[in-house]
Amino acid sequence: MIASTFWFSPASSEVSSSRISLDFGLRSADFFFRELVVPELGRIWFVRQFSWPLASLALHESMQNQGSNAPRPTAICHGIEALACKLAYQINPQGPFERILGSRAFGRDPEMRVRSFQQLRQPSNYVRNTHRQAATRAIRQDGGLGFATGTRFDLLDLEPVGRALAEAFLDQRVGLGGTSLRKWLLGWLRDEQELPGWSDTLARALVPERPTSEERELVRSRVLDTRTPECATRQHLAPAIGRAADLPDIRSVVVPRLRDAGHRKQADEVIAALAFGAVLDRARDATADLTQAVDAARGGVPAATLARDAAIRKSLGGLRAAAKNFSSKVSTVGITEPTSRVFVDALLGRDDELQTIRFLVGRVAQVLCLSDDSVHRGALFRVVDQSESLDGLEEGAASIEPDRTNRTGRTFRIANLHSLLRDVVQRGAA
Repeated sequence: MIASTFWFSPASSEVSSSRISLDFGLRSADFFFRELVVPELGRIWFVRQFSWPLASLALHESMQNQGSNAPRPTAICHGIEALACKLAYQINPQGPFERILGSRAFGRDPEMRVRSFQQLRQPSNYVRNTHRQAATRAIRQDGGLGFATGTRFDLLDLEPVGRALAEAFLDQRVGLGGTSLRKWLLGWLRDEQELPGWSDTLARALVPERPTSEERELVRSRVLDTRTPECATRQHLAPAIGRAADLPDIRSVVVPRLRDAGHRKQADEVIAALAFGAVLDRARDATADLTQAVDAARGGVPAATLARDAAIRKSLGGLRAAAKNFSSKVSTVGITEPTSRVFVDALLGRDDELQTIRFLVGRVAQVLCLSDDSVHRGALFRVVDQSESLDGLEEGAASIEPDRTNRTGRTFRIANLHSLLRDVVQRGAA
């Protein structure tokens, strides 16, 4: 018998995610500077981002006390915020969708046939990256504003102030009979009732834009009136950014106001954070130029060839200049965050464009890779546009919060705080 050996091409490996995140290994540094500038706020930027999850914890507790088989708080919150956003979308389906998630899914259902809790709790009828995910850290006592204690959202216990905020939301009256929002939502969660004919009053009680005065005051007090060093940082920033419709320029207005008020170290920390943001922006610019060159070649490009490209040399020069500026600014204020310093020191230690390209490609392995000293497409290669966000493309909370809407002018949550401060007073007040 003749032995035979068969060779097969290996199946292409699966990539667990189709999303790219060009953080250059600096995610922990990015978090550090955001917390340094505006501590404990997380990705919160309007009042209802607190009200929905806290109300969900309270409703879960009520259902358990009544002996019901209660859905997890996470599912309750996703359903409630999906309903709130969908009702807001129905009011104005042409937009703008400043605080509304799920507009793509809602646009596929103009007659609002998808409206039950069991339907709206599903990501396919809303989004995967929700406001609740953006709010969880800010809700907690550890690292947040202290509305609840615990680590995982489904296991959080409401603190008195968190319970008060949940009640302020749930005690609203809806419908001709003046039933409480709590009672209506409990029936909706049990699939015992549909949207009523008076859903306009329900919309006013749920939508992102209409927190009650009590909700506003409870959030305002936690943001500005607690006696902690973190709150003092926010207190100093509040008058510096004001409540005008547009966020003032941070370098030319906010920083001088901080210094004039005697908060020079805080002003220097803001400048250092902005310098770090410039490093991220210039690193993305250089990556964008590299992806365009690799895409045009339809194959691997020798790193030495890329190092001679005029556009790439210019973007790498901008990256090195930003790195030098950042190194100077953090030394001035005495910041020793390790990952950013290691990145910048390694970058500045490269002697020429060729070494810098090798270093940068090693930091974006999802998009580009180096083989035989040529730059090739990575597993999640795509041409990176210099105007795009660093994060992935899936619709969700991270895509619309004020701190992440611009390529330049990264605000390190100052824009989020500005938006929240406007929401806790009558919006538009100076």
